[in-house]
This record gives sequence, C-alpha cells and structure tokens, in this order.
Amino acid sequence: MVVDLAEGHKLHNNYRVALSGVQLGNELNLNIESLRNIFYGGLLHDIGEVGLPTEEEEKISQYVNGKANQQHTVMGSRIVSLIPTLEGVTKIIRWHHECWDGDGFPDQLKAKEIPLEAGIISLFDAYYSMLANEKDPEVVKDYLKVMSGVKFNPELVHSFMKLLAKDELWSPDNINDTEWSSIGLDTYEIAKLQDVKGDYVEIALNVIAQVIDAKHKYTHGHSRRVMALSSLIADKMGIDKQYKTLIEQGALLHDSGKVGISRDLLDKPSGLTDFEYQTIKKHPVISCALIQNFTTLKDVAPLARYHHERYDGNGYPDTLIREDIPLGARVIAVADTYDAITSNRAYRKALPDNYARHEIRKHSGKMFDPLVVNAFLDIPEHEIKLAFDLIDSQPVSAISNTLTHNHNH
Repeated sequence: MVVDLAEGHKLHNNYRVALSGVQLGNELNLNIESLRNIFYGGLLHDIGEVGLPTEEEEKISQYVNGKANQQHTVMGSRIVSLIPTLEGVTKIIRWHHECWDGDGFPDQLKAKEIPLEAGIISLFDAYYSMLANEKDPEVVKDYLKVMSGVKFNPELVHSFMKLLAKDELWSPDNINDTEWSSIGLDTYEIAKLQDVKGDYVEIALNVIAQVIDAKHKYTHGHSRRVMALSSLIADKMGIDKQYKTLIEQGALLHDSGKVGISRDLLDKPSGLTDFEYQTIKKHPVISCALIQNFTTLKDVAPLARYHHERYDGNGYPDTLIREDIPLGARVIAVADTYDAITSNRAYRKALPDNYARHEIRKHSGKMFDPLVVNAFLDIPEHEIKLAFDLIDSQPVSAISNTLTHNHNH
C-alpha cells in the first residue's frame, strides 16, 4: 500500500515488469531465488522515484532522451535494503539502469558485469514504459532491437523477442495459478519472504519512514525528529514505557499519508489555494488508513489521524476537543510544530528555537494541551539538538533507548 500511494498508477506497470520478468527468467532456467528477486525487483525497482521531480518521472524521456535522475536507483536500493531477505533485490534495483555498453548509471557497469536479473528488469521497464506512450508496439520492439548490445543484453533481447512472438506474455490481466505452477511455483512460493529475521513492525516503520523522507525534500528527517522530540516530551510527562512506544511509532508515521499527495503540492513555495489546502488536510486520514493495515499498529493509527486536532476543537479532521484528543496525538502536535518551525520549508528558511518556543507558548490552551506545552518548555534546546543529531545514525528500534539513556544522564 505504501508503494501504491507513493507511485500511484505506475504500480500496475511495475507489476507487469515483475510478472513478465519472472516469465523470461524461467525461460532462461534461472533458479527460484533469482525468480523471486526478479519479482520483487520488478515491483519495487522505481520506489526511489518518490523523491524525484514530477517532470523527471516520465519513463519515455529516460530511455529516448537519457535524462533520468540517477539518484532514484540508489535511493530505491537503500529503501529496499531495510527489508530482510531482499538483499539480492537491492543490487537489481541499484543496477537496473546500467547499460550493456557501460554508459548507464550509477556505477557504469557493462556487459556481463550487470546481473542478468537487473538486465531483465531494465528490458521490461523500458518495454512497458514506452508501450504506455507509443500506440504501435512494433515501434517499441524495433527500438529494443536497435538498443540490443547498446543498452540491453543481446541474449535477453533475443529471448524476449521469442516470447513476444508466442504472444503469451504474462500480465496482471491474464496471470493465474496455472502459469505459476507451470514453472513449479505457486503464487505463495514466489511472493513469500522466507526466513525473515527481526521485528516486522520495525521493518515496516523503517521502510515507511524512508519513503516519506524521499517523497518531500523539505521533510527529510522530519518524522524521525518528531519521534525524538515526542519521546523527550513523554519522558518529561512521566508517560509509561508502553504508551511512550505508541507515541514514538505514531510520531514516526504521522505524515505517512503524504506519500499519497503530489510532490508539486508538498513543495509548493507560494500560498496554497483553498482546494490545495483541503487536499493537504487529507493526509492524517490517509496516514490512519495506511497504519491500520498493520494489525500490531492498530493503537497507533488514531495518533496519526488526530495530530492536527486543536485543543480548542478547531482542528481537523474530526474537530475533537481537549481530552477527546488522544494524549499521544497532543504530544505529537507540539513536536511536529516545533520541527516545522525550526526546519527549512519551501516558503521560508528555518526559524530559531526561541521563536518556536514563543509560538508554542502563545498557542497553549488553543492549539496545544497546556500540560504538553509545559513539559516541552522544560526541555532545553541543547537536549533537543543532541536528540536530533543522534537519530540519523540510529535504527528505529534503538532511538528510544538512546534518547532515554542520554536524557537520564
């Protein structure tokens, strides 16, 4: 769902790349592990594009004009590296824009240096992306033939053309368990993540946080900083460890709904129209819906939904008032505001700590719970700065313990 929101309509094309890639891999007698890597590589190969400007997302320009943003392969590889047992997929994603002649990116690999799986994703990525813009499939096929030995592995192009000649290319419209079983696999076997080590919740939190940060250039690190400050406030208020953990998780995911909002709107430097503002205001509801997909995070979802409610009842989306707003959401609201004020934004530079404190104090009892405000004001600037400096190098699971240790000393 995170990928779906972040990439919108492109997810269907990614699924095509995944399915057809597995089919070609089977034709080449690749083993099950390689087929699984191709499947996930196809689904996730462009997840790093959530951080690209809209005009650079058009795939046809990448292949015809060579204007692709080279960072998306690195970013995508970094995001997927957070998921255990997908180690083999990270290299496929990193190298799916390498070219046979060595003129690709990001590492200028050439010929047999490029893994076969990455070459398969590259080929189908080009095919389906161009097919979306070119009505005549023969034009696309001719382009791939011309680029054989230049952009693409000649062996793969040859095998692909044989598949096309059979007119049996797998797609989301015709795939079923019969096709999977024909290569000795079923849908569960190809899709499952085997031998996952670690905490699925932590994995999900890390991946979603990376996607959010990639989506919006002015919020890089915002979710983690809000998490860090929320944790400090919770400590000041004497909140028990179990509920503090929920607050930290809610803080990390409070803006996850923004993956469903266009970057042009999120990065807009001038004032928002009423329609645009109403669109932005949907993100807490989207965040809540996204989080509810994780059974173990069901108690976190309301904290994300209500972090823009106001203590005086004039917030959104449900105009809750005072203690009707969950305590965790009231904590996140203060931390969110502090980081928003003290960070760069599209329409202004970052403002100092003392200005943020003045604004939060001024709105105590209106926007914010006075008890939360008082706890926040008791935290010195140097302690907040130290917490913010620590978070970038820490996995999610270690942040809370690190903050608590430093706070107690």
